[in-house]
Amino acid sequence: MAVKWLAVSELFSHVISIQETRPQDVSGQNEMVTEIEIKMPEKKFKSFNETFPHCAFALAIALIYPNRTNARKRMMLFGFVTLINSVVLFWFLLYLAKCIYTLDMYNLSRNVTIGILASLFFFKSFYVNWKTKIFGQLLEKISDDLLKGNDMDEDYQEIYEHYIKLGKLGQTCWIIIPILLSSQFPIYAGACMIYESLKSDVGKKYMIHEMELKFIEDKQYDSPYFELMFAYNLVQCVVLSPNFAGFDGSFCIATNHLRLKLKLYAHKVNNAFKNARSRDELELIIKEAIRDNQEALIFYNDLQEVYGGWLFTVFLFTSLLISMNLYQIYLSRRIDPKYTIFALSGVIHMFTPCYFSSNLIKTSEELSWDLYNSAWEAWADPAVTKLLIFMIAKSQQTLILTGKGMVYFNMQLFISVLQTSYSFFTLISS
Repeated sequence: MAVKWLAVSELFSHVISIQETRPQDVSGQNEMVTEIEIKMPEKKFKSFNETFPHCAFALAIALIYPNRTNARKRMMLFGFVTLINSVVLFWFLLYLAKCIYTLDMYNLSRNVTIGILASLFFFKSFYVNWKTKIFGQLLEKISDDLLKGNDMDEDYQEIYEHYIKLGKLGQTCWIIIPILLSSQFPIYAGACMIYESLKSDVGKKYMIHEMELKFIEDKQYDSPYFELMFAYNLVQCVVLSPNFAGFDGSFCIATNHLRLKLKLYAHKVNNAFKNARSRDELELIIKEAIRDNQEALIFYNDLQEVYGGWLFTVFLFTSLLISMNLYQIYLSRRIDPKYTIFALSGVIHMFTPCYFSSNLIKTSEELSWDLYNSAWEAWADPAVTKLLIFMIAKSQQTLILTGKGMVYFNMQLFISVLQTSYSFFTLISS
């Protein structure tokens, strides 16, 4: 009985099962073919799409996933989505203009807060598609680095696991915030109508966003106009969420990935001084670490290029958003749950990029100490020591993310935004 063996490499010579098949006639002779099923070891670290599936899905649904092959299709679909919502945009702009003309500050402040969200949605849709090439390169680099972790030692993989968890935390934050913000409007309106129906047979009706609908003002609360408009406004709630969850979430993931690269770089240097068996091996690993540092700095520049414009826009719009919501609460003379949540969401929207940027600053500032604390004195090699001095000097550069070079994102900026928002609130309410 002839047995056909399948050649397998030493790395993956993991035999799961051997299954005998029915005898087959080969060249007039019966042979029993033995099949060997090989199962490749499952990768511990996977690509960006598999590691952060919710962020990747949100980017795809929002039509801003950086796939250069379908850019034209995405723009056409975006135009179609905008067309679907064009009627409510038309009504919104007319009502906003009316509020400005009549100096209706209460309704103006309400509409400005909604307008800020819509403006951020349109800005990001165009901005991300404009940055498709470099954004795509950024995500590809994250995928490549994650896959490299499968070939590293366990101590390196522990660093990977820690920073991947932090990236998933940022991803989760930007799932909760947009869903909470967009869903509160229909939930609040629905809860109010349920309460009104329990009080009386003909209760007051609440729209998702209260505004005058041009040409049907006198019947917008009558059936079937009200029901149709309520359902129509739900579309905007669904459309807005993925845009924020995808791009804003990717910022948290990318900043944590840069922190990961810096920690891996420092860890490689420490291991080199600790475990190198010869001076030549030590110098070789140190030079590899220098190349890793250069890659991290290139990643930082790409990160700044992709998110710099968005950070500046977030800074401008979020300050205005918080101020308008405070003013809205001041004018209503009560704590409106809907706009209180709106104001808190604006605060979190500003806090999150400041927090993750501050963590990046902290990691970059710790880098020089991490390098200095390696066991360099055990070797006392002048050439290697000079390389280490160069690395420490280079690591003195603090990696700060800015909004187009005009605002520096850190926790101090977050405090300043809150102070500015409150000052603007006191100005417009005086």
